[in-house]
Amino acid sequence: RRREGKSTMGPVKVLGRAVQKVADSVMMTLIGNDAMYIYNVSWEDPRIDHTVLKCNKDDHVITIASAGDNAFDYLIEGARVTAVDFNGAQIALTEIKAAACRLLTFEDFFKIFAKNDMDLLRAHYHQVLRKELTNPTAAFWDKQINRIKTIMYSGTSGILAWFVCRGLFSALGLGFIRRTLVEQGSNDKFQNECLRHKRRLAVFCWVVDKIISNFGGAMMAGVPSRQLELGLHRLDNFQTIFKRILTTNMVLDNYFYYGYIAGEYSEACCPQYLKREQFMKLRAALNDRRLTLFEGTLVDVCKQHPDKQYTVASLLDHMDWMPPFMINEEMHWLQKQLCPKRGRIFWRSFSENVHSAPLVWLKPQRVEDSGDRVAMYWSTWMAKMDGSIRFDLRARQWATTKAKTQTFFSSLMTGVKIVTFPLIKGMMAKRVAAKHGISVHASKMEAFYESQKDEYDGFRENFLHARPVLAECIPLKETKMVWVDVGGGTGRNLEFFTVDTIKQRFSKIYIVDVSVSLLEVAKQRVEAAGLSDIVECVFCDFTDNKMVADKLPAQKTCDLVTMSYSLSMIPSKEQALQSAANLLKPKGEGVLGLADFFYGGGPRASRRQGDKDGITNIFTKIYCELTRLWFKQDGVILLKRSVLESAAHLFDFESVPDEMFRKRVPLLPILRPWHGVIMAPTK
Repeated sequence: RRREGKSTMGPVKVLGRAVQKVADSVMMTLIGNDAMYIYNVSWEDPRIDHTVLKCNKDDHVITIASAGDNAFDYLIEGARVTAVDFNGAQIALTEIKAAACRLLTFEDFFKIFAKNDMDLLRAHYHQVLRKELTNPTAAFWDKQINRIKTIMYSGTSGILAWFVCRGLFSALGLGFIRRTLVEQGSNDKFQNECLRHKRRLAVFCWVVDKIISNFGGAMMAGVPSRQLELGLHRLDNFQTIFKRILTTNMVLDNYFYYGYIAGEYSEACCPQYLKREQFMKLRAALNDRRLTLFEGTLVDVCKQHPDKQYTVASLLDHMDWMPPFMINEEMHWLQKQLCPKRGRIFWRSFSENVHSAPLVWLKPQRVEDSGDRVAMYWSTWMAKMDGSIRFDLRARQWATTKAKTQTFFSSLMTGVKIVTFPLIKGMMAKRVAAKHGISVHASKMEAFYESQKDEYDGFRENFLHARPVLAECIPLKETKMVWVDVGGGTGRNLEFFTVDTIKQRFSKIYIVDVSVSLLEVAKQRVEAAGLSDIVECVFCDFTDNKMVADKLPAQKTCDLVTMSYSLSMIPSKEQALQSAANLLKPKGEGVLGLADFFYGGGPRASRRQGDKDGITNIFTKIYCELTRLWFKQDGVILLKRSVLESAAHLFDFESVPDEMFRKRVPLLPILRPWHGVIMAPTK
């Protein structure tokens, strides 16, 4: 067995990620073209939802449609449901199920969707169902009604299930699974046979893991690489899943796997909506028009129907797919329409912990999900949307800022200034120190930026890629905040928030820098936006205790301190972090935000293998060392995890997941340094 922490071969990892990127592209093409649904079955256990949410007729649930199964469960409970899906094919599948429930007898409904009687579906489709469908759904089924041979093995997830249950089972000598569960109908015999064939099952789990993790099979199951990577640090994911499945009753209860193994459902083992005793409840809810289907995103439906109010947003696992900016946008629009008293966000994750900073600020509670029949999620969460955290939309640039167009020539000239500066640094720094009477470090920074101030933002827009990510990860509170932006330079970081957001969410913002030239640009930017009463530009060496005490707020009074590509340029990093801790409110009320260049991708990016910086092999080590030396000539010291460890007694660097990624350097594409965002509440 491979132990966690052991390094992995670089080429294998690179190839695996390349395959996943191709698989992502194929999956998104399928979804975007509405060509075929991914999920023929909704892969979330509604029993967990019922236990936690306890929905009733007073609830309005907004959720992802998927295959419609869970939406139908909410309807059976009595709730009103708005089911949304970006893939029009998923809406088409849900809609034809709903139409069949309203118009067919239970016997025919069960034969079609439990027993895969496609001939019966075709007959009813042309005679009864088609005229009741919306035009997009009718157009989809006009094409697919004769192509689909079985509902159970349709869609990409159904095709993958057929390959596993009919192909791999046979190839690996696992025919006993179908024989004991389907032909003999005995869960006890199935359990006993699993004990007898441990080695075969171990091989089976290993093969499935490889198909999913390394060969793009996750795409077939509707799992993009961003979600998959949340769990690739764990050993033997599918073996764990299989062990969980063994704790369920596969004959009488766990229809998720029984259906794929048998190729059909039984009357005893099927979703709620296919049970005779629930059929009339579902029909009544559908006839009462308590189901609304919407093709698009959750953001789209909120924008187009702003009058709707929801009590529950059941988001399945789709936030695992999302970078912070998408989560922020979705939370922004849901916050507008969730009931302020009863509004709840409910989601599942392939990660053991909350996987994205914007969700951490909601302070979600982990839900008891033992007994989950799907067994593929490592955590389930619920959070109240009470308004204490605000999800204001971020911006790109203020209308009052006059952006200077960056041409190739201007980029080249700025690049030349950066590259040649080390040759004249000593002479320039002495001149600047004499002119302004500032410290050695400040004089070097001012000398570096003095000739670049006009092109600073334009050039670095394609260089400092973590800045907008940092803005997305910053928590905004209902009460007004005090923010100190260390190394804030031209004030560009503020523009990731709208002027209205700054006025509503902040009582005071301090842009701190040791470059007089950059602060001049910041002051002009702030004045043009009409924010001079809130934003103050401060010349201050953040490692000088006296200057910090004289020019910045009192200790333990700030809500937020950010360092955006500045900590890597501050000589005394430990002192800078100490100054931040001194300013911030204690016990998690204050937050430190870092966006910067990093030596390596860290534990998350390397799947918790290799060393603490995420270096997994000698080739990566050499590349990172060469990158470090290149940046060092400009006074940029790529951050290592040891810097954070030195301040671990001041900040909780573990409670909020970081964001790490690589991007190319302008004019020098061979260099792809790590960029990262780290959010850390105070201790």
